[in-house]
Formats: sequence, structure tokens, C-alpha cells
Amino acid sequence: MLTLLDLLNRLLGYFNIQDKAKGRAFTIVAFAANFYLLVVAIMNLRYANYRIYGIVFLISFLVLFYFIVINFIYYFTDKQVPWDISRKVEKLLGGDKAHLKETENQLKHQAPLGASNGLFASDKLLPATVSISPAQRENLTALVDTLVQQGSLSLNYQGLDDAMILRVAQETKQPVQALGSGFELPFFDLQARDSTLVVLGGLNALQVSELATVERVGLMPVAAAQKDFSLALAHVFLTGGEEKQLGRRGLITKRLPYKLVVQLAYTAKNE
Repeated sequence: MLTLLDLLNRLLGYFNIQDKAKGRAFTIVAFAANFYLLVVAIMNLRYANYRIYGIVFLISFLVLFYFIVINFIYYFTDKQVPWDISRKVEKLLGGDKAHLKETENQLKHQAPLGASNGLFASDKLLPATVSISPAQRENLTALVDTLVQQGSLSLNYQGLDDAMILRVAQETKQPVQALGSGFELPFFDLQARDSTLVVLGGLNALQVSELATVERVGLMPVAAAQKDFSLALAHVFLTGGEEKQLGRRGLITKRLPYKLVVQLAYTAKNE
């Protein structure tokens, strides 16, 4: 089985394939190859002198089968089950402590990560107030689902366990989101329609949909802002979804609608 997985890893290494796609491929191969252990276990159990080996192979099969089922649920349904001990095993083995510590510090400082839609001076950026209609919310939810399926977005609190999440929540006095401190959309654009501004977003410029409508630019109504300034989207961050916050006895998990945090760049039209 290990030989098959190693060959698959080498083969997929020649292609630019998302980690989640690789995980699905490994899970399918492991599922099929694991039954070889079951065959060996049955063969050894048939003979008295080899039954101890048969029991060892059978236990190995059952343990691997458990983790393969967990992988199937994670990679093919994007769900988590309460009887998943993967986090505990990773913690027992040490995990990537440096990476987890860095992630924990990033969440404490609440610094959204992502590339902007160009380079803009900080004094030329304004927050935008946006509204999301039911149809736009459906588009946003569909986009999130696609990003998760492709492995571009993880909703696992960036690998932090509950103890780390609790420390972040205690220090920031804010809920900790499953998607992190903010996820910048891969593509976004601003479209003027009569007296309104619509935020478009998607995986790329060819796959876009309406996600929100701009109501105010800073403290100004949209119509006034359009009259006096040239506007462009600088940042569009995804927030919301599942989050954990402080409760009386530890953490409380809540699920909120997804939202967008939008920043607009501006220049005066008379400049």
C-alpha cells in the first residue's frame, strides 16, 4: 500500500494539483489498498500458528479503515465528525508548532491576509457599507462552497485546536472565525449601474456573480461619492460563517451568514 501511495505522490507531483484533489486521490487509493491487509489477515487467521499475525494485520486494517473513512468525510463532504481524533493524534505527535504559533499570532492581531486589487495609498482608501440581497447571498454562499471544494479556502480555524482558539478569543475579546481573520476574494470588480455600485466577485474574471451593493462610501451616499470621486475596489474580504466565541464555560460555536468587508480607493475628479 505504501508503494502505491508513494508512486501516486510522485505522479501527482508533476502536475499543479490542489492539495485537496491530492487528498481525494490518496484516500481512494488507500481505501482500495487497505483491503490487502484484510486479505492477509484472513489468510493468517486460518492457521493456528499464524493467528497472532492475523490479529495484528486485522487490527491494522481496522485502524487504517477508520482514518480512511475520516478522510472520505473531510475531502468529499467538507464536514467534521465528533469522533474524529485526527487533531488529537496530530497534537500527540507534535504537529507543526511553529506554523500553529504563527497562525495564532496572526489571529490575535486580526490582520486579514490577501493581495489587493493594486497598490493604493492608505490615505486614499475608504470603507464601504454594503448590503447583500437574498440572491446575492446565494451567490456568495455558492462561491464559498466552490472555494472550499477546490481547497483554496479552509474552514478549520487554520489548524488551531480549541486551546489555541481560546487563547486568541481571550486576548482579542473577539470571536474567532473558522476561515481566519479575513479571506480576500480571488477576483472582484466594481460595476456602476445607473446610480448604484455593484460588487462583483468570483474565482476569476470569467466566473463572476453579483455579491453585494454599495450603500455608502465612507460617510457619503453612493450618488454623492460617484459625483465627486473616481472609485475603484481595493480590497474585498470574506468574513462570517462559523465562529467560536467565549462562553461561561469555554467556547461557544455559532454559525453566521457570510459577509463582505469592502474598501474603496478614490481620487477627486478635479485632480
